[in-house]
Amino acid sequence: MRLLNILTTVYLLITLTAVITGGYFIYRKLVSEIDFELGMELERQIEAYAQRISNGLSPSALENDRLQITELPYDLEEEALVLSDTIAYHDPMNREEKQLKASKSYKIGDKHYRISYYNLVVEAEDITETVVYTMVLVFLIQIIFVVFFFRSISNRVLRPFQNTLKKIKQFDFGANEPLVFEETKISEFDQLNGFLEKMTQKLLIDYRQIKEFSENISHEIQTPTAVVGGKLENLLNSEITEDQAVLIYAAYQNNEKIHRIVKSLGLLAKLQNAEFDTSSKIDLSEILEKSIELISELVILSELKFNADIRPEVFVNMHPSVAEIMFSNLLSNAVKHNFKGGWIKVSLSPHQLLVSNSGKSLTKKTDELKGRFKKESSNSDSVGLGLAIVNQICKTYHFQFDYSVSKDDIHTITIDF
Repeated sequence: MRLLNILTTVYLLITLTAVITGGYFIYRKLVSEIDFELGMELERQIEAYAQRISNGLSPSALENDRLQITELPYDLEEEALVLSDTIAYHDPMNREEKQLKASKSYKIGDKHYRISYYNLVVEAEDITETVVYTMVLVFLIQIIFVVFFFRSISNRVLRPFQNTLKKIKQFDFGANEPLVFEETKISEFDQLNGFLEKMTQKLLIDYRQIKEFSENISHEIQTPTAVVGGKLENLLNSEITEDQAVLIYAAYQNNEKIHRIVKSLGLLAKLQNAEFDTSSKIDLSEILEKSIELISELVILSELKFNADIRPEVFVNMHPSVAEIMFSNLLSNAVKHNFKGGWIKVSLSPHQLLVSNSGKSLTKKTDELKGRFKKESSNSDSVGLGLAIVNQICKTYHFQFDYSVSKDDIHTITIDF
């Protein structure tokens, strides 16, 4: 969810809580004020009627549907004002209604009268309806404010942050340029940008050092291994004993293994650093068929049955050299970790590559074999980087890579494009 949407949601939730809380207190205050003012008005009315009786008017002449005058024993003390809710008949509405009754007694001359006056009250439902209507209206106004003003203001305030995100997305180690930000006049954003500038400068320095180290060590190791390989070949071709030949051949094999390890590590570094050229739409079917041709002799020598089901014109966005490396590692892996008389099946469809082969049961978890220098067999030719390279290629191009082994020891690698 976008930051602006989160801020808007939080603001509206806070506003809604404030509106509900405020509505409750407004309702309570309105009820209290209405009751107080109505009570004061009823008391004034009673005082006025008492004054008229004191002026000589007969109580019976004053009585109506709202006024009730009752004569009390004179020796009783005067009653203070009493307010109470009651249900009484209301002539204009021709029905019984909830009313507020005010009663107070007066001693006028030698008489003692209790004067009771009734008046309609504003019902709680009416007050509630008014308060709810007002609060809903206020909340709708707040929503309109948020949509037209708050989001616009927030967009302007968050624009430096959006610019920062944009520059981070565009950051490329290959460009060899650290991030540079303009001053935003917002302290927190300036602190963030300052940290990012320092961090990218340090990252670029580390990246250059690691890249130079990888290139140097690759170059420096390949040269002596090539020399050692040549010398060992010369020794193998010279007059030596059988025991010496075995030792020299073992040294030659290990020297070749070092050469392959260095080459594979260099390739992994290039993949992780995205040093390959921009991808283009390539025909995987054609590249896979060529890769199968290259490995066909090894398949025959290993006495393996090979079956391929390749759909024509399967196109993906990928660098062709990387595709060749991926197929080469997958096919080599299927051959090396197989047994004589075994089989390999390859299937390519527009959305999936499937490579399955017979093999031995695993002692390691399949996820472990995707890492560097992880291998299941004791095959000395394996450097333990084949699946790590394939896994990194899939990560680079956002393919889904899966490796599984069934109960009957069928090894299956699935790549979803």
